[in-house]
Amino acid sequence: MLEGESHLTLEQLNLATQAWVEQEYHHKEHAELEATPLQRYLSCADVSRPSPEALALRRAFRIRKHRMQRRTDGTCTLDSVRFELPGAYRHLEQVCLSYARWDLSQVDLIDARTGAILAAVFPLDKSANADARRAQLTSKGAAPANEQPAQTGTAPLLRQLLAEHAATGLPPAYLPPAAPTKP
Repeated sequence: MLEGESHLTLEQLNLATQAWVEQEYHHKEHAELEATPLQRYLSCADVSRPSPEALALRRAFRIRKHRMQRRTDGTCTLDSVRFELPGAYRHLEQVCLSYARWDLSQVDLIDARTGAILAAVFPLDKSANADARRAQLTSKGAAPANEQPAQTGTAPLLRQLLAEHAATGLPPAYLPPAAPTKP
C-alpha cells in the first residue's frame, strides 16, 4: 500500500495503519474467530478496568521520609530544600513527608500510621521572607495574629448548592405544615 511513497514518515505510517485497522481489518470476517474482530469484541464480556488518574499514578511512585520540625519557624528540610509546614501541624515534633525524588514541587505531609494525606507542603518562599522579620506566631495551631476574620453570610459552597438546586426546578423535599388558621 505504501511501497510507492518516497518519503514515508512514522506519522504517515501510523495514520495509514490506524485507518486500515479501523476501516478494513475490524470489518472482515476472521477465519479463526468465525466473525469479524469487532463483532467478537462487542459480544464478549467487558473485562477492562479504568486506568487510575494521573495524580494517583504520580502518588504511587513516591517515597516517604521522616523529618524533625524546626520549632523556631515550623519548617523542615528535605533533600536540601526547606519546606514550610502548615500552622495546624506545628505541634508535631516529627513529620512524615511523601514525595517523588525528581519532583519536589509536590510534597505532601502524611499521617505515618494511616498513610492519609494531611496537607500539601510547599518550599519556603525566601523572597517573601527576605525582610528578616518573622511572622508573629500565636499559640500552636492557631492562625497568625494579622489574619483577617472570616466573612459572614452564606458560605460559597452552600450558595453554589442552593443555586444548582434552584436551577433544577424541583420543589423542596420537605414542606412544613401550614400554620393553623384561627376560627
